Amino acid sequence: MTEHFTICFLPAGLRGEVPRGTPLREAASALGLEIESLCGGRASCCRCRVRVLEAEEAAEHGTQSSGAHVSPLCDAELRARTSGRLGIQERFSCQARIEGELVVFVPEDSRVGRPIVRKRAGERACALAPAVHKYFVELVPASVGEPRGDWDRLHDELCTRFGLDVALTVDPVALRSLAEALRTERGRLTVTVWQGREVIRFEPGFRERALGLAIDLGTTTLGALLCDLDSGEVVSQSSAHNPQIRWGADIMNRIASTKPPGQLAAMQRAVAEAIGELARDATLAVGARPEDVVEVVVVANTVMHHILLGLDVHSLGVVPFCPTISRSLDVKARELGIPVLPSANVHLLPIEAGFVGADNVAAVLAAAPHESDTLTLLIDIGTNGELVLGNRHRLLSASCPTGPALEGANIRFGMRAARGAIEKVRVDPATHEVRFRTIGLPRWSDRLQPGEISARGLCGSAVLEAVAELFRAGLIDSTGRLYSERPCRRLRQNVDGMWEFVIAWAEQTAIGEDITLTQADVRAIQLAKAALYAGSRLLLDRFGAERPDRVVLAGAFGSVIDLERALAIGLFPDCGLGNVTAIGNAAGDGARMALLNVAVREEAGSLARRIEYLELSTARGFNDAFVAATQLPHAEDRFPSTETGWAPRAATD
Repeated sequence: MTEHFTICFLPAGLRGEVPRGTPLREAASALGLEIESLCGGRASCCRCRVRVLEAEEAAEHGTQSSGAHVSPLCDAELRARTSGRLGIQERFSCQARIEGELVVFVPEDSRVGRPIVRKRAGERACALAPAVHKYFVELVPASVGEPRGDWDRLHDELCTRFGLDVALTVDPVALRSLAEALRTERGRLTVTVWQGREVIRFEPGFRERALGLAIDLGTTTLGALLCDLDSGEVVSQSSAHNPQIRWGADIMNRIASTKPPGQLAAMQRAVAEAIGELARDATLAVGARPEDVVEVVVVANTVMHHILLGLDVHSLGVVPFCPTISRSLDVKARELGIPVLPSANVHLLPIEAGFVGADNVAAVLAAAPHESDTLTLLIDIGTNGELVLGNRHRLLSASCPTGPALEGANIRFGMRAARGAIEKVRVDPATHEVRFRTIGLPRWSDRLQPGEISARGLCGSAVLEAVAELFRAGLIDSTGRLYSERPCRRLRQNVDGMWEFVIAWAEQTAIGEDITLTQADVRAIQLAKAALYAGSRLLLDRFGAERPDRVVLAGAFGSVIDLERALAIGLFPDCGLGNVTAIGNAAGDGARMALLNVAVREEAGSLARRIEYLELSTARGFNDAFVAATQLPHAEDRFPSTETGWAPRAATD
């Protein structure tokens, strides 16, 4: 029988009995405390650090805690301790396994904060023609001489009165509620029919409202739009972090995490339950229940799409990155374990290729570059960047391996968008002094006392802005090197010998140490922006164009970044700042359009087949384009819109 030990996590004070051999991070999760881990438990992100208390420190908690009560240091921890990134009593909670009683302190920067997920509905108009309709019926009670069953008589009534096809069927799970629904209101009931061919719900009496859910299932975040299928109105919205983050922050880590037996099923359950939580929150806001959701439309990148379906994703991690299925799909909610109406249909839009999924198709539906002569570059910036270039005559697409840096991951003090995250940064070009703004506080740091700020880290928009600001101030050169030819109190070398720039002093933070932008952070942003720009350049070359007529940024990140600063470091081609727009969660809007109009689903299928996909990993010239784009803003291409105001300030100014 497995031995259990008492574990206490501070400062939350959570306590419980945990089996021997359980990783500390897993034990914390079981007790209700989530610890950051952007690498999926591979000991590479250093974000899940915790401190194991010794007996004298833990005496007041009644536990004989000791560093000897955890498994030995792994190689990654030994390297981190040698470099100074891991303190003497600190451990990686994803690696340290419980071998005895413990009291563990989880520092502020290791705790998962409450997410701020910006996946809001747009205003894209859509004709109303949903797949689900309701019909009110007053069924004549059965007579002694009537041999037909309730469903048979109801079937004939629906076909005769409403002109439904005689091939109309009924979902077997829904059928179980028919008898009770008929008895409750003496034959008066509302029948919900999907696509005019299947009854999916029986409700006693007259029930007018039909609710549908549009889901944007991203690698990092999920967004849900609850829609009234009769009016087309978005009646409520909800969002959350993707719980699969615990298995890794990016696509490749997710693929690798599915390999151990049972892990794919666990990841599938996690995201299905998360969708259920979004449905619960969204319906609760309008006085409804998750069972009132009669249809769901999901858009996702190819890996998230396959994991939701429980499909093997190994082939998506190797050339030729072939998906198991690319066409649209209809699946019962109960088959996926999504806790809405069990007989509800879940419609998944088609995917384009291995790394360009249904979310990209949905973004195209919302941005509609295919309806105009204007050459549009659509960039959906996320953990995996997706590009579409084209107009009504031709459409090209590509996927860029941007990595999670633009969302705050793999950054020394990076974090996801949550309260306390620095989201805006300004650097005085002359004095190099900094002011910043955090999520949750409306005022800038120079208008607050240090103790009022409590910054916890840098989210992606802040990292990008900091790079642009330091470039203009002359503290980053065109190669991305942090340097200064004159004294700068914020620029220094850290314990690893790496140069870093102080964004927030320790007294301005909630973590008790300076929040800095390191040389490695700058490199991570360079690599991410180079991937996006190089992908854009190759699509333009394939199209035979020098630059697009307009640039449209989609996704949560695209809606919050400063467009001028993004252009100043070369995130996208310069077509004039006036021709650059951010449209927010285009993928979610495309999902909503497909939820409200079945014709849009047909259009999605046509678009997915029409878009020409360019595989950048094998495309000729991509490496050269990528290297050129690592320069700030670029080794060759010009950016006239920012050449004057954003030229680097000379170090001797």
